Amino acid sequence: MKLKIKYKVKDLECAPFINEQGEWFDLTVAESSIFPAPYVDSTGKVQFRQNLIDLGIAMELPKGIEAIIASRSSTYYKRGILQTNPPGVVDSTYSGNDDWWKFPAIAYKAVTIAKGERICQFRLQPSQRASIWTKIKWLFISKIEFVKVTSLDKPNRGGFGSTKGYK
Repeated sequence: MKLKIKYKVKDLECAPFINEQGEWFDLTVAESSIFPAPYVDSTGKVQFRQNLIDLGIAMELPKGIEAIIASRSSTYYKRGILQTNPPGVVDSTYSGNDDWWKFPAIAYKAVTIAKGERICQFRLQPSQRASIWTKIKWLFISKIEFVKVTSLDKPNRGGFGSTKGYK
């Protein structure tokens, strides 16, 4: 399966990759992200810092295919941050030029997550609304190839968190 991928940062292509021991694609940070230390507010409550860590990619997923994003197992232990909505889900409608993938995180200590650092991972799978033909085809896919493009053909959904909130 060939997937179109657009990179935000030209000097560091944050290409997804699978290492020899893994089965999920690792993703890296596109821009350094600084988290100040938590603090106690005027009411005595601890306030943790949060941020959307830019992963520097936008990808055109085929209809019926979704990406599931999760922290790497060492992310909390080594860096002191947690993903705030595990797992993250990217469906095939989030495939426009400005639909950049991000990693929402909360920090339990002061930390800087450096550009190029591996922070999370993802896997692809058929969505629950995928057609039976998409699911059957998925069984026979042996390799996923990322094809670098400068523009994605699908319309923007509106960016991160663009499903119009809660009702």
